[in-house]
Amino acid sequence: MDAAIGTVLDLLDQYEVADNTIVIFFSDNGGGGGADNSPLRGRKAWMFEGGVRVPCIVRYPGKIPAGSSSSAFLTSMEILPTLRTEAGVRRPRELVLDGFDMMPVLTAAAPSPRSEMFWQRKDDKAARVGDWKWVESERGNGLFHLSEDIGEKNDLSSQNPEKLEDMKQHFARWRQQM
Repeated sequence: MDAAIGTVLDLLDQYEVADNTIVIFFSDNGGGGGADNSPLRGRKAWMFEGGVRVPCIVRYPGKIPAGSSSSAFLTSMEILPTLRTEAGVRRPRELVLDGFDMMPVLTAAAPSPRSEMFWQRKDDKAARVGDWKWVESERGNGLFHLSEDIGEKNDLSSQNPEKLEDMKQHFARWRQQM
């Protein structure tokens, strides 16, 4: 995979289109099988961070500084609006997109406006609101504060019953909207 990606990047340089080409590389979800997603808990198809949090690498010379990094809260839903904006394509007025142009976040010009994300796969469900994450799954349940516990090891449900209920309400509102 490394060699194939390198070949693509070399071709962009060879044809002198690299400066006008955005390259985005990311995974669809956490590693499966015997993958070690440490320090994240879980793996592919799990509601824990090891199943939903993935790296994303973006190369866009002249726009995104080489070697920069961001831990901003972004999702794959930001890709279409970003590419649309960069290509200069207007969004039809009646089209509602769930994502936003992430270029200001990637260039450190603005913080991410993303504050929530929701997941449901069969009976497993999860919600993230800010740094809080709630999981209800056959593989485990809990309320976690990700900025203090990225590995989702410390269930804070009993210490924060109001926050737990708040997270469930956020999820219920999302489900109703969907």
